[in-house]
Amino acid sequence: MSAQILDGRKVRDLLTRGLVEKFANLSAKTMAIIQVGDRAESTSYIKGKKAFAEKIGVATQHIQLPEDATLEMVLEKIENCNGDPTIRGIIVQLPLPLALDRDIIINAIDPEKDVDALTSERVKGWTEGREDALWPATVRGIKTLLEFYKIDLFGKKVVIIGRSMLVGKPLAAMCISENATVTVCHSKTADLARETLDADIVISAAGKQNLIGKEQVSPGQIVIDVGINTVEGEKLDDEIADRKLVGDVDFEEVSKIVAMITPVPGGVGPMTVLGLFQNLLDLCES
Repeated sequence: MSAQILDGRKVRDLLTRGLVEKFANLSAKTMAIIQVGDRAESTSYIKGKKAFAEKIGVATQHIQLPEDATLEMVLEKIENCNGDPTIRGIIVQLPLPLALDRDIIINAIDPEKDVDALTSERVKGWTEGREDALWPATVRGIKTLLEFYKIDLFGKKVVIIGRSMLVGKPLAAMCISENATVTVCHSKTADLARETLDADIVISAAGKQNLIGKEQVSPGQIVIDVGINTVEGEKLDDEIADRKLVGDVDFEEVSKIVAMITPVPGGVGPMTVLGLFQNLLDLCES
């Protein structure tokens, strides 16, 4: 028996209607996107964000700086956006060039406009599990997806693979806030299968193709695949233009064993975009 598909596109499309209605009642609802350099994947992600913003009636301001932009140049753009009352959300597209200090740049964003929830103040909020915490977009997207499919984290054993500040760490904080018991694995974990086989929910955000195969999963589990890996192939996808996407999970084999699974593409990716604009709406209404 094949697993139930947790369809992120379906959920996104159903919840988009509510966003359209709510944003229609707001006057100041511009989101600024600051990009340094012209990495193809970053440009593609921004294109997707701008297209979704247009669909729901949100204005975007795309500020593009050269690859060799100085720290002062980036901070000046952020300061201008902080002071613009029409801009209610600010994104600095990651990754940044290695020459730039990511922490200084992220923390220059006004926390009240930090739509990615990565400034120190926002991180403190989700680390402490505060009720008013703004979760990073991928985490909020996963939380919304689980709620839509009535998957309760209370008392569940959750294994998260990946410990990044963008996904792994805030995911762990979110699951703990929902009263799950959480194990965080990573590249130094000695026996990954020993951890994953006993889990109720496995969430992989490692960015490694076929990391999770049939040997790492058990019947009845829920598998959330956050990984995005590009491979050669003819298939095109709207999440990254002209690329074939696969996740961390061997979908064909794992979906024959587990109870529920997200596909890649079409699972967490669409929910991440939705989560971003849910965050923007919260900032606009605060």
